[in-house]
Amino acid sequence: MLQRTLSRKRFLSKNWLKARMKLAKEHEHLKDFRRDLFFKLGALLAQEYDVLVLEHLNVKGLIQNGTKKRRLRLYDSSFSELRAVLEWQFRKRGKLVLPVPSYNTSRECFLCGGINKGLTL
Repeated sequence: MLQRTLSRKRFLSKNWLKARMKLAKEHEHLKDFRRDLFFKLGALLAQEYDVLVLEHLNVKGLIQNGTKKRRLRLYDSSFSELRAVLEWQFRKRGKLVLPVPSYNTSRECFLCGGINKGLTL
């Protein structure tokens, strides 16, 4: 909503500058909120579990092959920041972090190892 307000102001006018500052504050607030959430989640998971298993996601590939709605959500999700915070929280507590290749992890049965070709992202 603030972006729409900003776009309707005359460029570099006082009202445009005020709207830009409001928008910047809102972006800063969202960034801080997300970062705080990542740290709280990381602390909670690190207290509960001894091992963190992270799949390496090819976010660029997901963005290129996805629909517009999915692309916008992926741009907004901060996977790398979440991953860095989780790894830091676990390593700080001396717990194990294991990377897993991303090939067929959603399709593969963890019991028998069979691959379900019908599942898609």
